[in-house]
Amino acid sequence: MSYLELPPVERARRALADLARTEGRLSLLFDEMSNWERLWRSQDGNAWSCVQVVAHMLDFEIVSGVRIRTALAEPGNHLEAFDQERWVSAQRWNERPVDDLVAGFAALRRLHLALLSDLSDDEWELHYVHSARGRQSVAEAVAHMQEHDARHLVQLGRTAEQARQARSLA
Repeated sequence: MSYLELPPVERARRALADLARTEGRLSLLFDEMSNWERLWRSQDGNAWSCVQVVAHMLDFEIVSGVRIRTALAEPGNHLEAFDQERWVSAQRWNERPVDDLVAGFAALRRLHLALLSDLSDDEWELHYVHSARGRQSVAEAVAHMQEHDARHLVQLGRTAEQARQARSLA
């Protein structure tokens, strides 16, 4: 049976190992970047800096925690989507030390992993209702966290490489 054929709860339990590795991947990526590379943004200004990407990951971790806790404590409640662009802009993440952002993300992720690792099969199936995606079980929220991590880790690698290239041309 392939990973995608597994029941959602089993897939979510397996995703916990990936989620646990994200902290180390973030630390490694940022350890290899200069401060200039961390803050660099493309000339068009549409893409986030690496600091803004990890800050968004922190924001998403906060929001995911609320979603999961809502599903567990108040199943079926409706939750609004958040405007990630406005959150990043409003919080001026490029002015904050990236180590603080990574540490905040890591602390929240460890708490979430501890919470999730103890769930029963029935608890994995509890859900909230997302304003854009509809009904989301805890298992589906965890799968979304895994996909989110993967997407932004790739983005961080790509942005860091673009920053290195821009610096070599400067």
